Parts: sequence; structure tokens; C-alpha cells
Amino acid sequence: NGLSGIEATALAKNFSDIKKELNEKFKNFNNNNNGLKNSGEPIYAQVNKKKTGQVASPEEPIYAQVAKKVSAKIDQLNQAASGFSGVGQAGFPLKRHDKVDDLSKVGRSVSPEPIYATIDDLGGSFPLRRSAKVEDLSKVGLSRNQELTQKIDNLSQ
Repeated sequence: NGLSGIEATALAKNFSDIKKELNEKFKNFNNNNNGLKNSGEPIYAQVNKKKTGQVASPEEPIYAQVAKKVSAKIDQLNQAASGFSGVGQAGFPLKRHDKVDDLSKVGRSVSPEPIYATIDDLGGSFPLRRSAKVEDLSKVGLSRNQELTQKIDNLSQ
């Protein structure tokens, strides 16, 4: 069922020839640091134009370009934040050099006053009101019709 000795030898020779041919073709590729021309130099990304109209230097490393973009974005956000009333005075303008030492304060408002969310009307059968006070917990969640039915049942007992 297998190959004869002659067929196996012919196949091995074909594979050997193909391997030699590929090695010849890719010899330069392998010897040239995967095809990079100046293997001793770092790779730079070139940015042709920035929004300000300045042309970036092709020698500028990518991390320097990213740092400039981040700085520009922070400046843009600071300008936008100063447009909101009182945001700049609230004590949290964006700064490049801010360092957070106490992580327990992250995300907290400058004001010590807690933030409350109020839901005035969900449009359901039991709208929530700020002034609603529940004294009888058996009535919690009942619709107006259910509440009236319960009162009638209590009166008829």
C-alpha cells in the first residue's frame, strides 16, 4: 500500500530540490533581518500633517508623536471644560501632572453633599414621589384600584 523505493526516492529528491530553491530565493530575506533595510536603526512612523498644519519630522519616534497628541487632547478637553459654568472652579480641571495618592477619593465630587437621583414619575401604576411616605408596608406596590379594593374589603369585614 505504501510507496515503492523508487517513488519515495523521487519524492525525497523533489522535496530537497524545492527546499534548496526556496532557500536560494529567501536567503537575502533571512540575512537582512526579516527584510528591514537598516536593521540597526529604530523604526519610525511618519505623520505627514497635523491638524495645526505643522509637518511632523519623519525622524520623530512614535511615542513622541503619541505624547503630543495626548497633550493636545488634554488641552482641548481643558478648553471644553472651561466653557461649562463653574467646571473650572469646581476643583477638577484636567492636568497632565496630576498624581492621585489616595485612591479612595477617585471619582468623588468636590462637594461633600451626596448626589441624589429622584424619579418623579415612571408612568406606572405606582409613581414614585419625593414626598411620599409609606406608613403601612402592606400597601407598598399596590395600584390605586388594588388599594381601594383592599380598603373596601377591610371595611366589609
